[in-house]
Amino acid sequence: MSPEQALAMAEAAKAEAAKERAAKGQASKGQASKGQASKGQASKGQAARAAKGARTSSPDADTYAPFGASGVASDSSAATAHARAAADGTAPPEIEDVEVTANVRRPAGPFLHPDRPVARGDWSSRSPASPAPAPRSGRSRWLASAVMRVGDIPIRAVYGIGAAIVTGIVVVLIFMLFGGDAPSEPVRVDPVQAGGPAATSAAPKPTPIAVPPVPAARAMTVFPGTGTPIAAYTVDRTSGISYAQYGAPWVKTSRDPFAFAQKAGPSKQSQALIGSAPVPVAVRSTPATFADFRKLAAKAAKWTLRYQPAGAKFTWTVSQQARYNPGWLLGYKVSYVQGGKKHSSQAYVMVISTARKKPAMLFANVPDTRKALYRDLNMLFWTARAI
Repeated sequence: MSPEQALAMAEAAKAEAAKERAAKGQASKGQASKGQASKGQASKGQAARAAKGARTSSPDADTYAPFGASGVASDSSAATAHARAAADGTAPPEIEDVEVTANVRRPAGPFLHPDRPVARGDWSSRSPASPAPAPRSGRSRWLASAVMRVGDIPIRAVYGIGAAIVTGIVVVLIFMLFGGDAPSEPVRVDPVQAGGPAATSAAPKPTPIAVPPVPAARAMTVFPGTGTPIAAYTVDRTSGISYAQYGAPWVKTSRDPFAFAQKAGPSKQSQALIGSAPVPVAVRSTPATFADFRKLAAKAAKWTLRYQPAGAKFTWTVSQQARYNPGWLLGYKVSYVQGGKKHSSQAYVMVISTARKKPAMLFANVPDTRKALYRDLNMLFWTARAI
């Protein structure tokens, strides 16, 4: 009989015992009838027969007997004791509610068929013993530890280290391959030998404009004509002077280093220009006499030659005092060839004393292609003054 069947039989015997205890209690109080007493005797007979059947109906009792009294035999003895107690009218022993299969010792060997007898002996000695792990050497332990540490390194760090190693290898290879190539001496090639045109000589530099000594006095020439109408007055607070501002064809413009400027004509080669600024040359000391202003005006006139064609011929035309304030006016004429034709320009340079650290300079240049504007040079001299 299997442990499950024995447990079922024990549970049935336990239920019958509970019924017998209840019937006995009712009989002791005088409340049980004779029919109930006879029924209890019948129940005793049934319990005895059940116990006897439990002892004889288990074909596997002998098979599991070798495993000890804690197996199925223990369950059968408990059922028999319970049946005997019910037949004698005594209280049956308490049956401990324990999992039956927990007390069955499982063999350590292979699974046994239930209908085959099992020989006595220790199964643990018959089970195959697992081989003990071989001790690791010091090199194997170090290698396993290194592998574990490498696995903990982030993948980005691994890529970075790999890229650095590859770069170093490439650099070393490049130096090994090309390190022995020494640069050759530079070879000068003649343009004629190279098949190119022969080298031409450098273009000659233009002859600088020669400036004769400044005359002590030379009156200004008054040009004919009405000139350009005066539209307003230019107030140059940077330079500290004011002068006439003409209408068309004159227009305002910007030209370094002038603070204010006017121009007439689109082309620079035939363009008239008027501009004012502090004297653009070095001033060692403040001029005190007209001779000092004349020397300073001569330096300023030489500075304005940058607006004249190179190689032009220079002639002084005016040298006189300023009209309203201490200062000096110089005029000159330059002649040059432009476009295969001879041309000339009239220019005025005026230096005026002001309240600023440097005297003011007023410059005007009109080419001969715009002779109608010569009269505007006179008007500048008549209107220029310190503010």
